[in-house]
Amino acid sequence: MSITLETALRAGGLALALAACGHQRAPETAAVQAEARASEGGSAVESIAEARCARESRCENIGADKRYSSMEDCVLRVREDWRDDLDARSCPTGVNETQLNECLGAIRQEECSSPFDTLERVAACTASQICAD
Repeated sequence: MSITLETALRAGGLALALAACGHQRAPETAAVQAEARASEGGSAVESIAEARCARESRCENIGADKRYSSMEDCVLRVREDWRDDLDARSCPTGVNETQLNECLGAIRQEECSSPFDTLERVAACTASQICAD
């Protein structure tokens, strides 16, 4: 009988140990989730700024007496234009990566002869398109 009890205790201990190993992480707090979404939005803004400024460089809009004085000036100004559009408040559920990639592709393909005074001119690049549902 003591062997049976000992075996049962070992089996129970093993079951508890296995259950503990398979334990899921505690759910993330709302603050951690909001911070992740804000970071995601920030990354989207950086990606858009880089793509937009690469296009501006290709179209010879960067330099002395041009729309942007330098690549840094371009990135800073585009980032400033988009920061509030893709923040955690405007995109509470984060960024739709597929839509963001479509936007980036559209920016890269935008002709130099097309007016590009605002990113909203590119249909795939509106905040309502880029923000996740």
